[in-house]
Amino acid sequence: MKRIAIAIALIALLALAAPAAAKPKPKTLYYDGETVAGNELSFALTGKRVSGIEGYVSTTCVSPDGPDMSFMGEFNPPGSFILGKTRKASATEYMSYKGDVTKNYTISIKKKKGRLWIADLHVNYSYEEVVGVSSSELEARFYICQGDDEFRFIV
Repeated sequence: MKRIAIAIALIALLALAAPAAAKPKPKTLYYDGETVAGNELSFALTGKRVSGIEGYVSTTCVSPDGPDMSFMGEFNPPGSFILGKTRKASATEYMSYKGDVTKNYTISIKKKKGRLWIADLHVNYSYEEVVGVSSSELEARFYICQGDDEFRFIV
């Protein structure tokens, strides 16, 4: 009888102690601002992970067959990125008038000083564009594109 009472008390103690031992979830902070070049960028920071990066990066595309182009290209890398680390990611995205394009991203997030962090953003990709040069003639132009920018934030 005494053993049963001790067993019941031990089970009750363990049942109450289990929720107290669980770690609380880290708070998610949402950042929304501008890159060093003045482009929009937002992301979420949960613990030491940056995710949901969405914004624009100044991008330049060059072609041996046509004019160079500079514009604000979309910057939406997949996955999450750890503070203090560099990570590469790739994603196939649809671009209007160009079709599916594989973008290669590199994000490096380093601590500058105190609570200030700097995220170096890089993207590169290439695509082929077919343009009409006359009513009966089409021309294919190959473009190689690269975009670089920087985002600073305080944790």
